[in-house]
Amino acid sequence: MTTFKQHSRKDIPLRIKWLNNKNANQYVGDNPNHQTNLEEQTRWFDAYENNPAKKFFTIFCDQTPVGFMGLSKIDSQKGTAELFIIIGEDGYRGKGVGKDSMKYLINYALTELNLQKILLAVDINNQPAIKLYKSLGFKETARISGDIEMELN
Repeated sequence: MTTFKQHSRKDIPLRIKWLNNKNANQYVGDNPNHQTNLEEQTRWFDAYENNPAKKFFTIFCDQTPVGFMGLSKIDSQKGTAELFIIIGEDGYRGKGVGKDSMKYLINYALTELNLQKILLAVDINNQPAIKLYKSLGFKETARISGDIEMELN
């Protein structure tokens, strides 16, 4: 069973582990394969705690933490946010955990935050993620610098 909890400072070691997992981070952000550390992730978390435009969750599968996801650039005026997910544990990709997680996060964004549009960017080579996003109703809006930009509204 897939469950979620708000991201907390206790999750920093997990963030480091997952963001340093080459199988997980190959499509993450502008700097794939970047290796992070405690100092960098502590600074990230300090900024996160003081940023109302971000909401992150840790993903659990049968009580085992397996990844994290979140919304950033939450803009209640425009009713928009950007979505992010990483399944950091190798044995949990392709098992439906990502889909369950995305459904939870989309529902949270639309019902709890009352957003109207969710945006994301995905590496054009990350075909499993693109397939997942399309199955959840995301539509391609642009292709920029090797990324596909998608939205759900």
